Amino acid sequence: MKSILIVFVCIIWGGLIGEIQAQTSEIKGSVVDETGEGVISATAFIESLKMGALTNELGVFSLARIPAGTYKLRISSIGYDTIYQEVTLTAGKLLKLSFTLKERATVLEEVVITDDAIGKIDQNKVKAGETKITSRQIKLMPSLGSPDLAQYLQVVSGVITSGDQGGQLFVRGGTPIQNLVMLDGMIIYNPFHSIGVFSVFDPDILKSTDVYSAGYSAEYGGRVSSVMDIRTRTGNLNRLSGKVHTNPFTNGFLIEGPLSKTRNTGSGTSFLLSYRESRLESTSKRLYKSLTDSLGLPYRFRDIYGKITFTGGGNRLSLFGFNNSDDVNFEYPSDVSWSAYGGGMQFQYLPSLSKVILTGNIAYSGYKTQLNSQNEAFPRKSNIGGLNSFLNFSYIIRSIHELSYGVQVFAFNTDFNFTNAYGYRVVQKENNTEMATYLKYRQIFKRKNSGEGSALKNRAVIEPGVRMHFYSDKSTVSLEPRLKAKLNFNRISFYGATGIYSQNLISSNSDLDIVNFFQGIILAPDNVSNPLLKNNLQSAIHYLGGTEIELFENLETTVEVWHKDFRQLTAINRFKLFSSDPDFIAETSSASGLDIAMKYDYKQWYVSLNYGIARINRNDGIQTYPASFDRRHNANLIISWNKGNVNDRLYKAKVETEEKVNIKPRFEASKWELGLRWTLGSGFPFTQTQGFYERLTTNTGGAQTPWATQNGNLGILYSTTLNGGRLPYFHRLDLSAKKRWQFGNKFLLEINASVYNTYNRDNIFYIDRIRYVRVNQLPLIPSAGAQLSF
Repeated sequence: MKSILIVFVCIIWGGLIGEIQAQTSEIKGSVVDETGEGVISATAFIESLKMGALTNELGVFSLARIPAGTYKLRISSIGYDTIYQEVTLTAGKLLKLSFTLKERATVLEEVVITDDAIGKIDQNKVKAGETKITSRQIKLMPSLGSPDLAQYLQVVSGVITSGDQGGQLFVRGGTPIQNLVMLDGMIIYNPFHSIGVFSVFDPDILKSTDVYSAGYSAEYGGRVSSVMDIRTRTGNLNRLSGKVHTNPFTNGFLIEGPLSKTRNTGSGTSFLLSYRESRLESTSKRLYKSLTDSLGLPYRFRDIYGKITFTGGGNRLSLFGFNNSDDVNFEYPSDVSWSAYGGGMQFQYLPSLSKVILTGNIAYSGYKTQLNSQNEAFPRKSNIGGLNSFLNFSYIIRSIHELSYGVQVFAFNTDFNFTNAYGYRVVQKENNTEMATYLKYRQIFKRKNSGEGSALKNRAVIEPGVRMHFYSDKSTVSLEPRLKAKLNFNRISFYGATGIYSQNLISSNSDLDIVNFFQGIILAPDNVSNPLLKNNLQSAIHYLGGTEIELFENLETTVEVWHKDFRQLTAINRFKLFSSDPDFIAETSSASGLDIAMKYDYKQWYVSLNYGIARINRNDGIQTYPASFDRRHNANLIISWNKGNVNDRLYKAKVETEEKVNIKPRFEASKWELGLRWTLGSGFPFTQTQGFYERLTTNTGGAQTPWATQNGNLGILYSTTLNGGRLPYFHRLDLSAKKRWQFGNKFLLEINASVYNTYNRDNIFYIDRIRYVRVNQLPLIPSAGAQLSF
């Protein structure tokens, strides 16, 4: 540990020393588009000095060590008009600038919309275990009803889903409670609805979704498996716009526009409001009578999100809030309902006389859930509410290196009530405060190209970090070093990541539940049987190695091998028989795997293919057994093809009238779009049933219990070998088609049709052990819908 910290300090000092001694000038700038959003990877370049820099994730750049003088600065990015500005620099002074890029007003014969730099290795960043998801990618994939983030996450490398129903995602050996989900910096405790193909996020409000499946950096903590960092976009600063959609599964609308603005400068105030509700409960009985039983699809949910954003000069302040509700009623074996709510504030500030980039937030979110089961005498209940805030300081050093540090505060309370099959109650009401600080530094090492020219290329990147996380209820500080590194060669890069992670929250879910719709959340307790560490925190160490390869142009190829050592996990003791038995037990887990992913994105075609193999075992101190989500093999294929341009008619009319003006279409979309998705997964393990017995209640009357006259409940005898059986393989094919029409550059109408589970595969959902009834996942479901944008 001491050696790691010494190396960390030396690397940071080496990067800072040149900056401290320099007596030259520096430019700190922000680049935004006309909506006020930061433009990522825009280029700031001084031609006469052959000096340049790229904007970061916030749209901020720094050009350092510039000799005093007057220069012409060029700001450019693909898809935007280039800006030239003359700047005068004084020695030892910092110049702050802000730029607003305008979209290039051009109509092409074919729509060419691709994600940035597909197939090109980013030599500046270590993207170990990282998957970036865009709103465009979500919409390209065939979907049930409307496109949704939950459906796309099911095809991300390393992600395992429990199926169409249940709303459970497992990321590289971690359970749902071990995945940190943030929306604009606010913690979301349950991001998925009970029907697993819908999340609580409308894809039309998303700016970016970053999934970190292993080895994530020091700014993230409090979870031991993965992170999903979701950022919403700002509302439209130029005009009132929106969308309405309807299909057999959901209705919804989005509306956005300016509240005030300075025209075409990216400054002003905007709003965004999104609403969506389900129609499943009613439409499934009317439209899909032959596919479902009398209950239909008994799911109800509603999602509301609103945001107001103030932008100007690279600074931004956002106020946001959400409300989600969910209800599913199977009558037998159980019904579950939950609600979630929250709101907060997020900001970005660029001080004029300082090199610092300041970001922060403060937010509150809550989650309440209840399960009523036919097999349990009392309902399960769980509430959690919490405040979280952060303050981050970032510096761009010598135009390419970056130093970040920050402070984070978490305060929350939990209220949990559960009665097991033997009549014993587990109750927890707790308040807790957590504080964390982190430090992260990214150093880029350059080398000269061989042969002609003297251009520099990035040879290596190293990103050490450290996090200190204080848990007040445990009076414990968790010291968590992190490290990421990358080595670049011609058309290939190798990278790795490792780190220590800790967590205080646990879930009340059990492998023995028929359906894991109930997500109870509690603090890691003190009364754990046979704790494995000095404290009762859950803890894990991640190891990850991988390679990026440029095989062909526009083809992105990655291979990753990973291992997670969960040194202590806490689980509810579901077999507590006596009051002296512990409420909780400690377990360990080992998860390893290999993931191969390929993505091709060019002109009319988008193809994504990935395959993963993994092994996830747990040990409860008695036996080692496969985890309930141990899917050994997993493969996904997505193919999308588009044709034509909705702006063809507009372009033709301009040409015929010989108007010498730039054409700036309101919508950029294809006329036709076809999509295919196929997924394959090996079967989940399960604990087999050996028999049944009459379960008598012994905890109410003690020695006076009326054994002879008591009417017991039906109990299940499980195999002593945990998860010794395997369910059948899961596979499914989905197809979709979309046709779009544009009306006068003011409205865009989309008619879509899809077929879910095209060859009607009987994929198992669960077996009702009591009634010995097999319940399958969703059958073949055709659907059609419409969306109008304005």
